[in-house]
Amino acid sequence: MANGKTHILAGCAAGLVVACMDQGQKSEITHHPAVAMSVGAFFGKLPDLLEPATNPHHRQFCHSVVVFTAVGCGFKKAYDWKPKDPFDIVLRGLALTAAGGYLSHLLFDAVTPRSLPLIGKV
Repeated sequence: MANGKTHILAGCAAGLVVACMDQGQKSEITHHPAVAMSVGAFFGKLPDLLEPATNPHHRQFCHSVVVFTAVGCGFKKAYDWKPKDPFDIVLRGLALTAAGGYLSHLLFDAVTPRSLPLIGKV
């Protein structure tokens, strides 16, 4: 079962992989390895910051299949986006590395016995 350190490491790796694989609209800022790894690490830990494991509502909406799908769709939209403005290029890179980190967290949680709820507790 993944713990906080594992999620940070996986998010860090996901941010780095996204930055390395994204050769289209390269931004010197967000595709810098240290920035990509930092953003990925933060967003890899974010679901547990929003719904801590000590909370009885852990693995609710922020850990759900619905959020996984929404972030995945957002990742695809950001990946397909071809901005020309330098600010938009940086924003695209941040979106990709952030989504990669968040998705890494949900993927690790999805393969545990508890898995992910569809939408959380209603």
